[in-house]
Amino acid sequence: MSLLAQGLPALGVVGWLGLYAPWWAALAAAVLMGVVLVDAARRRPSGTLRLQARDQTAPLLAWRHDGAEHWQQVPLRCDYLGPWLIGLRLPGRRLWLWPDSGDVESLRRLRKALHSLS
Repeated sequence: MSLLAQGLPALGVVGWLGLYAPWWAALAAAVLMGVVLVDAARRRPSGTLRLQARDQTAPLLAWRHDGAEHWQQVPLRCDYLGPWLIGLRLPGRRLWLWPDSGDVESLRRLRKALHSLS
């Protein structure tokens, strides 16, 4: 979903250039934006975030890459917590959790735990 949010404006810019700029400028913009979107898709982190709630203290958070066996405990900072989107910062990573990133109940529990951290 995040690539769609980035790709639609890029498509709009290319379309606008196709109408009002020389053909070679529109073609160059289409190739450049395609390369940027493909690069963003390849570098997108993929894995599972696990939250273990604890009484009276901050929850433990662990990350596991797709295909990995071991969980790694990670420090987590939530810098955006909205009704549809959650912005997380992990060491060396930026994660955006969209509504389709998990089931409704899991995302609700995550929002509740993240809200308790602040």
